[in-house]
Amino acid sequence: MFVCSMVGTLASLVAGIFNSRVVNKAGPDWLWFGGRDDVIRNLYFKPNGAFRRYGRAALLATLVCGSASLFLMLQRLA
Repeated sequence: MFVCSMVGTLASLVAGIFNSRVVNKAGPDWLWFGGRDDVIRNLYFKPNGAFRRYGRAALLATLVCGSASLFLMLQRLA
């Protein structure tokens, strides 16, 4: 149940990134461990929730490369 809720939260965050009507692209503050002062959140987003200059490209590259590396690691275990 925990994994399903985390996948749903991640899907909601990714869907909010591409929705132009959503002002706060960072999602709710409870999503981040440190709230608005979270170190990882501040790499990609400004304090008001808008993306930094290359934040969207960096976040998408992190998600794609992280997923690919996890897939390759799991493939080597089998």
